[in-house]
Amino acid sequence: MKKEVQEIENISAHIPVEYDKKQHVKYINRLSRFKKYSKALALIVVLMGISCVLGWVLNIPLIRGEFFGSPGTKLYTAILFIMAGVSLYLLNCEEDSKKLAIIRVLSSIIIVWSALTFIEFVSGLNIILPNLHPFMTSTVAKSRVLSSINLMIIGFALLMSSYKYKIRLIQIIALIYGFIALLGLSAYLVGRSDNYLIDLVVQMAMLSSLIHICFSVGILCLFPDKSYMGRITAQNNGGYMARQLLPVNLGAVFIIGILINLGNQSALFSDEFGRVLTIVTTMAFLTGIIIWNAKMLNKIDSERQKSQEELFKIQKFYEEIVEGINEGIWVTDKNDHLYYTNRGMEKITGVKTEDMRGVNILKDIPPEISNVLEKYYTKAKETLTPVHYDSIPVPITTGKKSYHSGWILPQIYNGSFNGAVCTVIDQTKLKEAEKALRKSEAYYRTIFESTGTATIIIGEDRLIKMANKTSEEFIGYNRDEIENKMTWTRFVHPDDLERLKKYHQMRRTDEKQVPSAYEFRLIDNNQNERQIMLYASLIPGTTSSVVSLLDITDRKKSEQAIKNSLKEKELLLQEIHHRVKNNMQIISSLLNLQSSFIEDEEIENILKDSQSRVKSMALVHEKLYQADDLAQINAAEYIRSLTTSMFHNYSVHPGVELILDVGDVFFNIDTAVPLGLVINELVSNSLKYAFPDDRTGKIQISLKQSSEEGKYILIVEDDGVGFPEDVDFLNSPSLGLQLVKTLVNQLNGTIELDRNKGTSFKICIERNKYTKRI
Repeated sequence: MKKEVQEIENISAHIPVEYDKKQHVKYINRLSRFKKYSKALALIVVLMGISCVLGWVLNIPLIRGEFFGSPGTKLYTAILFIMAGVSLYLLNCEEDSKKLAIIRVLSSIIIVWSALTFIEFVSGLNIILPNLHPFMTSTVAKSRVLSSINLMIIGFALLMSSYKYKIRLIQIIALIYGFIALLGLSAYLVGRSDNYLIDLVVQMAMLSSLIHICFSVGILCLFPDKSYMGRITAQNNGGYMARQLLPVNLGAVFIIGILINLGNQSALFSDEFGRVLTIVTTMAFLTGIIIWNAKMLNKIDSERQKSQEELFKIQKFYEEIVEGINEGIWVTDKNDHLYYTNRGMEKITGVKTEDMRGVNILKDIPPEISNVLEKYYTKAKETLTPVHYDSIPVPITTGKKSYHSGWILPQIYNGSFNGAVCTVIDQTKLKEAEKALRKSEAYYRTIFESTGTATIIIGEDRLIKMANKTSEEFIGYNRDEIENKMTWTRFVHPDDLERLKKYHQMRRTDEKQVPSAYEFRLIDNNQNERQIMLYASLIPGTTSSVVSLLDITDRKKSEQAIKNSLKEKELLLQEIHHRVKNNMQIISSLLNLQSSFIEDEEIENILKDSQSRVKSMALVHEKLYQADDLAQINAAEYIRSLTTSMFHNYSVHPGVELILDVGDVFFNIDTAVPLGLVINELVSNSLKYAFPDDRTGKIQISLKQSSEEGKYILIVEDDGVGFPEDVDFLNSPSLGLQLVKTLVNQLNGTIELDRNKGTSFKICIERNKYTKRI
């Protein structure tokens, strides 16, 4: 059955060129239905043949066809019917060599047996099998002449069908023996044989006639798509009308003849009136058929017109789509002539549609196009398969060249080439972009190779995709060994590996969270360790990153040497500060020792002041010696230590309070020493003169950064007896005030005196610009 369906689906001879899928399905289903009719009729023939055989064996007249005065089907005829039915059934099954052999053997038996029966009738000899049963006499068992002729024809039809030889002739044969059987049947339905000048001996049994008719129809339905039956089953108007009118005509004419004959035999009317009635009835029937036929044709025409309108709408819809697309489309006929091009084609080539119509695609186009296009077009034409072409250069009306790509799709009809549909995509801009890309790639490749630094491109999988020439020398491997074969993790020191892996992953999730430059240790092919500065960033639109590697091994060694040297100098400078401080302490101790031998109080005070000044300078060196940074000193700590020492040396009354308000200020030694001497002089003056007779009070020292950049304000004040009004502090003969004036000038500062509510010196100084001492 599968093979039958496959054969039916491959049929196209009677399918219109322009048919839709729905109509095709209808046609396939119709053919399948006719094949089923043939198989069903074959089974009916077999069953009726078996019924006749049983009727003879069991001696039951009814089931062997003896009814309405008709003789029964002969035994041999029934056996041959069974053989013929089995053969017809096997022809409707899937083909194989065994089935075909059985069919041909059975067909041959039918032909020989029927021929011998006919010869017996003509010659009067008894050459068929001897009687096997008392009732199987020659007269009882053997087929009648008409049945023998029909069975012989059936045998030839079956044998030809097994070879599928001359199907048209097979269908003619089936029609002939069908009408012979109809002739035999009419002898019983319409009248006696003498009406037809046929002797009763040559008449078939009524049941045999019916079996012959079934078999005739079964043979016709065996090949529903071929020859005459193909015209009846065709999916067109002719086939439709044949399927509607043929059964009606055959049945109606036969029935009319039977009814008129019955009326004549029943003496309802004379023979002459019966003949007139036959003519009138037949004309009335044919008139009705013609009117009905006209109605059906009008209906078909209306439906076709409606279908054409729908088809026109669909065609218009697709034409608008084809005309609206930017790609070009051209269509050729089976002779390779262009008969359609869309607007896209006109836009691409610059040639008008009417100028392209009728052009032979292989002969009438410029040789530079046809020489390239011909091989693709010819291949599609010969192989009947779609062929892709790419970047064919085509001159256009502007004088430039455009590049076309697309598909050539052959159109196939009845297994042969019937033209082609070709799509055209203008790839000129793409070609120009590719050219620019190649140029850009060459440009960046040159930069990539000529940077002077080792540069690699790595993928998300850590594989090194590209490496420049410098990388070979850097890592110690050839590029062929590196690219797409090694991962960067192979060259990283184990202690740095996890950190770099983390950076690599984070860069692909949130690049802002990863430093773009960092150091690591690289192990080259010779197992040498290098200090590397790595610069990495993602390539936009990808998950790959470009990495530059800078060897900083020598720099790191130099930095380490400088650090070591600087450490040595810092130790040396600390030692110098320590020694200077010790020397000043010795000077201070000598002054203190000297003052113990002086009885003059004024001279003793002078020595004491000098001792205080030396201590203030020594304190600077002490602070620098103790500090981590030898270049500058913390002013707050220095002033606190200085004033605390002074309060101790001068044995200040407990009622005098010291208040410090010093910000986070740092000075170098060039600023700290003179500033300390200024504070020493002003505080010592307050301690000596501001609080006589154990007077209580407070001394305040404030040091803040000024609003002007690089300047600081120092305020030293007390709430003691105040500075004498008659003394000009800027021109005072006092050594201390002269020293203050000189030191303030040295610091590029200014000094102001406020005598209200005690004494207040406001000094504005400038940080010494030279800050680096080492």
